[in-house]
Order: sequence, then C-alpha cells, then structure tokens
Amino acid sequence: MLPDQILPAAPLRVRVNDELTLDAGLVGPDKIIRPPGQPMFRQVLDYLMTKPDPAKLPSGTGIGREGVAAAAVCVRWGSYFSVLADRNKPPWSEVASPETSRISDDEMARINIEASAALAHWVDLFNADRSLYSQLVNRAVCYLPMPKKTSKPERKLTFGPLALPEIAKRAVDITGAERLARARAVVSEHPSRVFANALVNVAWRNGPIENIHAGHVAACLIDRCRVTVAEERELMKFTANRMAVGMDVCLLLRSERERHERSWPEQVLPYQLASFLLITPAEWTLTETSRDVRLPR
Repeated sequence: MLPDQILPAAPLRVRVNDELTLDAGLVGPDKIIRPPGQPMFRQVLDYLMTKPDPAKLPSGTGIGREGVAAAAVCVRWGSYFSVLADRNKPPWSEVASPETSRISDDEMARINIEASAALAHWVDLFNADRSLYSQLVNRAVCYLPMPKKTSKPERKLTFGPLALPEIAKRAVDITGAERLARARAVVSEHPSRVFANALVNVAWRNGPIENIHAGHVAACLIDRCRVTVAEERELMKFTANRMAVGMDVCLLLRSERERHERSWPEQVLPYQLASFLLITPAEWTLTETSRDVRLPR
C-alpha cells in the first residue's frame, strides 16, 4: 500500500430480524468506530412506527411490558451494545475469561450515551403521547428479539422514592443554595436527559454489565460476539426490571403534573441532586447522542 493511500472505512451492521438491519457506524483502518448518521435508537423507532399493532396483546402486565420495551429499544437494539451481542458473529475466544474485559472504556461510554439519549426521547414520547407510546411498547415487545417478553419491577429500588414529593422536598432542603441553583439551571434545560442518565445508571451501568467490563483490557475484536446467551439473558432481565421501575415513576409523576403540583423539571430535580446516592453520575453528558470508539490495539 502506498503511504498516502487511505483505506475506506468499513460499514458496521447489526441484523435484528429478517426486516431490520441497523447501521451501527463505520470502522476505520485506524480502529476508530464512527457513529452512524442516524442514531441506532431512531432506526429502531422508525422501524416500529411502520409495524402494525400486534393482533394479540403480548402477555404480562403493562408495566412489565414497558420495562422490556425500554430495555429493548434503548439498550439491547438502540445502542452499541447490539454490536457486542451480535449473534450473527462467532464468539470471541476470550468470552469465558473472567480476567479479560470484553468492553473497552470507549465502548462502554458510547453505550451509556446512546442508551441515555434514547431513553430521554422515549420518556418524552411517554409524556407527549401516551397512546402512541403504548402502541410502540407493544410493538417493541412483539417485533424486537428479547430473552424475556415481560419483567417485574424492583419495588425496593432507591430510584422510585425520589419521585415522592416528601422525599424530593427533603433532598432540596438539605442542598446548599448555590448547588441548588446550579442543579435547577441544568434540569430546566435538560429534564428528560437528567432523568434518563439516572435511570440508565441504575438500570444498566451499575449492574451485571460490570462483570463483563471488569478485567484487563484486551484487543477487542469487532467481528466477534463478546456476550454469551446466558449473560445477555441476565443483563436484559436486570435492565428490564429496573426500566419498569423508571417507567412506573414516569406514570406517577405524570399524574402529579396533571394535578398541577410540580413541573417536570422540578420533579426531576431530586435526581440531579442524588449523586451522593450514586444514582445520577455527575460527569455524564446531557447533550451527546453518541461518541467515537477507539478500539484497544
């Protein structure tokens, strides 16, 4: 190859089913993966918008389906995680090694960002059009492959109580005036993303995915599947159960807003203040929808 010759970037694709293949970006010869022009979540959502409603309502409770749908749309298929768990690729030779990290820091950052941006949009859809949201939940459960089609909310999760007015007031009362003003400025501009960052953190990042992420960094291979079937089942069960809690909170908060008690930013404010509970990561972006990934060599 001549010194000034530039190799073309290779497209990165993920097959969801017989009808949908996702554009996951471009892999350059420098081992940098550029995000797709259209976010993966939007590709999934556009697909669901074209599908008919299921002839039969999926089994399980409504909130259980909502948890599965949020996990499917925002994490399993709507983020870079789908690249790592692509069943059309042969398994990576390190997939059974507990000492090897099978997700690089850059890859984890892209998943977190994409899942949070997707969930913020999903929550906005819930708030804006409950009827369409319910249709999309049932379509997601019906048409997107998932290990489970329903979930069970974790009622003891700390995330839920922060939605209660008395707990929210306590969080505000113990916060200094300067920090409170900064937090209010953030949530007034990005309320849904603040909520999404908090929920993705407790429903995805602080869970069994850490067992796959932990370990020494190896040369991650993009043409290999790095998640076992059993691990995917555990991950999606965990995430769906906690997403169900989050969507249950959305319903609670919406009912309160309909009574004109607190605005959406004021309802989200306790989650912005909850970094001391390890719920909301203070350093997570509020504006990015994806990010480049530089694979370890």
